[in-house]
Parts: sequence; structure tokens; C-alpha cells
Amino acid sequence: MDKVTVNALSDVSLKVKRGEFIALMGPSGAGKTTLLNLIGGLDRPTSGTIYVKDLELSSLNERELTEFRLKEVGFVFQNYNLIPVLTALENVQLPTIAAGLPGEEGRRRAIELLERVGLGGRLHHRPTELSGGEQQRVAIARALVNNPSILLADEITGNLDTKTAYSILDLLKELNKERELTIIAATHDPEVAKTAQKIVRMRDGRIIDQTK
Repeated sequence: MDKVTVNALSDVSLKVKRGEFIALMGPSGAGKTTLLNLIGGLDRPTSGTIYVKDLELSSLNERELTEFRLKEVGFVFQNYNLIPVLTALENVQLPTIAAGLPGEEGRRRAIELLERVGLGGRLHHRPTELSGGEQQRVAIARALVNNPSILLADEITGNLDTKTAYSILDLLKELNKERELTIIAATHDPEVAKTAQKIVRMRDGRIIDQTK
């Protein structure tokens, strides 16, 4: 049986300015998550180049890519990906340990961010003791704890009720303005698209439209 080559992305060209909030929209299988993974250095392209600031990602070795992800990129996933045996505070502080930050500074940052996302009273609760919206807020705090320049979000409102989704979007808007944080969010949610400054529509691994 002949092997069939499937291109997850093809002829994609995208420029993102610092501080932009961009929504990637399109049906399942359009290539949104793959594009996020490439920008975040989780996947390597088979051809083409990806520049973040002055870094060309495909030229980096694994150690350099790990350092890039720790310092420059925050990831927020649809399923939160919190460690169940750790408290909210411990989950948020974990990336600072990986980045070699002194313990007290990492703890201070984690507490400050959890307070910022409205969870100052839930520091010592484990994920199973938190609602879906609270878990997503912990995930956002964890993504921001190393002061990244880019936040990559994959279906950030996908598992949330409408009221909680709106509160998460309000939080992202505030962070985008306060920190000049670049946000790229893959989503099916039209409310995320309304929040974003630019909508990039994808289909079959290609960008078919970019609108502001």
C-alpha cells in the first residue's frame, strides 16, 4: 500500500506584531493547533522558517528550544494540563523552578499572578477542588509566570460555560493591554474572534483570509 503524505500546513505566511491579539479560526483539521505548536517550538517545520523576535526556531537545538519555550512562550491548553497532585500555587510555580528562578521569587510571582486572576483565596486547592473556570485561570497564571512575550491558547473557552468564558476573555484583554502581551488563540468561539484585533481564517492547512 502506498504511503500518503498529508501536509498539516502548506504555504502558510503570517506576520504577528508585538502586542497583537490574534484569533485563528477554522474547522477541526484546519491546522490551527499545528500552527500554534510551530510558533511555540513544540513542533519543527519540514520546510520554511519561523522567526520569533530575532530567533529562527528551526536553527535552534533542543536545549535552545527548551530555553526559548521557558522564557518567551506561555501555553494554555483546552484541557488545562494541570498536575492533579499539586496545588494551584505549586502548579503555577513549577515553570519558575524549571527556569532556575530562586524559590522565593518563583513563589512570589505565582501568588501575585493567582491573585491577579482572582484566585488569591484558592492557592492551596488542588485541581479537583476547583471549577473548570478556576482551573483555566490557574493555567493562565502558570503560562504567564516566567513573563513570556507570547501567549498561545488552544480553545481556551472550549470547556467553559458562557459566563465563565466571558470572564476569561475579559482577563485576556486586560493582560494584552497591561503587558503588551502577544496572544495567538486557536478557537471555534466567535466571542474570542470579537475580542481579537485580527482574525486569521484557516482551512485544509492554509490561511484563506486575514481580517482586522
